[in-house]
Amino acid sequence: MTTAILMTFAALATGEVTTPTDLKKFVLVVRVPETYTTEQAKKVGPEWDKTIEYWKAQGAYVESFAFPRPGYVISGSDRQAEEGSITSNGQRVVSIVVLQAENITQAIKLANRCPVLDHGGKVEVRERPQ
Repeated sequence: MTTAILMTFAALATGEVTTPTDLKKFVLVVRVPETYTTEQAKKVGPEWDKTIEYWKAQGAYVESFAFPRPGYVISGSDRQAEEGSITSNGQRVVSIVVLQAENITQAIKLANRCPVLDHGGKVEVRERPQ
């Protein structure tokens, strides 16, 4: 215990400790196949809970939210709104996760824990502008 405290003080003195203000924010755009069902989502729910707890323990978790389906898509110069969602390559966006990390490499490593990756999903990682 004493060693850990001394190492922390030494790191502080040399400026080697990363503080939350030094961390960048990254947005994870979570997509699943169009065929992904509510039953599958319920099954994966406990995996998400574990993943979020891990991110919280790492000090990386900022926030997340799911998009209830259906939504509305607005398009055209007449701004017509129609119920639905935009899909791309057979995938649809189902949630957004915001994490903080030192760099894109660390953010990608954290994103690799997303449980949808084991169920045909994809996760896009983007740095959020400051």
